[in-house]
Amino acid sequence: MSEKPVILFESYPDFSGSPLEIYNELVKRGYDKKYDLIWTVYANFNEKTNYKVVKFHGCNTSEKRAILARTKVIIDSNRYIQKPKLDVFRINVRHGGCLKRCIGYCQGVGQLDAIITTSKEILTYEKKEWPSSIHNKFIITGYPATDKIFSPKNLYECGFMKEITGTDEHFTKIISWFPTFRQHRGSPNAGSKKVFPFGIPLIKNTAEFDKLNDILKQNNILLLIHPHHAQAKNFTQLTDKSNIKFTNEHIKLKYGLANTDILGNSDALITDYSGAYHEYVILNRPIALTIDDLVEYSRTFGFILNYLEWIKGDYLLATDDLAKWVNDLAKGIDRSKNEREIALHKIHDHIDNKATERVVNYIIEKGKI
Repeated sequence: MSEKPVILFESYPDFSGSPLEIYNELVKRGYDKKYDLIWTVYANFNEKTNYKVVKFHGCNTSEKRAILARTKVIIDSNRYIQKPKLDVFRINVRHGGCLKRCIGYCQGVGQLDAIITTSKEILTYEKKEWPSSIHNKFIITGYPATDKIFSPKNLYECGFMKEITGTDEHFTKIISWFPTFRQHRGSPNAGSKKVFPFGIPLIKNTAEFDKLNDILKQNNILLLIHPHHAQAKNFTQLTDKSNIKFTNEHIKLKYGLANTDILGNSDALITDYSGAYHEYVILNRPIALTIDDLVEYSRTFGFILNYLEWIKGDYLLATDDLAKWVNDLAKGIDRSKNEREIALHKIHDHIDNKATERVVNYIIEKGKI
């Protein structure tokens, strides 16, 4: 067994997000020679991977305890890893952005040495959710996960597009649709009372889905739909169409893709109340926002900030709005560009691909590695 100290990573449900960018930067700087870089996974994890992993969440094994005894730094983003001892340096690098109310989740963060955020203006809202004990722990670095959006892996060259579409065809544009969950798979009766028949907003019947595919086909546009991994399976699954394809975590893992690779290759985004907005807005490309359940969502999950004041894009209330937006996109019309640019500068103090560098430098200095 190795006796090297450990840097422990967490990025449920896969190896992605800001922890992955930090991991890659530490490897680039040679820290894998001095430390064991280990990912925490769930007890039922059985995926093939080249990463060192420890079955951690839902476990209490001798291996887990031995890893914690050697841990020098903890980098978590979704499922908290509490410090095993006070001298361990722990940084929470977040997942999603400042939007949905999540005070219960935030209050359970525990002891840490740093937590990242994106802007001074955003921080004034975040302090209402997070415990006062960590208010002086925030560092405004931006999310490392967002860096990759500026230089994503090519979806055609890596083979992802051919597997998804079954052809070598190149599309004029790619749209990504990232909906957030309404009912969590762990508590399907909690959350929003609005249940979409196909698990995504706007689409009420298969005829609307077929019509959308026809419009996309006419314009040689591909729509990639990325269902939220936490959404309860309380809907009828739609099947792929010629110009609409569904993805999942397994196929992204197969090709070593993070969501930011998908976003960085996308000419436009459809989302709603998802943190994907905070990542994608930094590119200042067209964004459509499905808000047909905004009132209901506000009453159940709720928001930290005023959604319509902060989150700017083309608001969609029905499939006709979506059809019009797709046609505008095909013509190069971006109606919300100016408002969206104002939102961008409120959300991000740093508009660059240097967040990983800033965070890793901070970990090296403060974590004394």
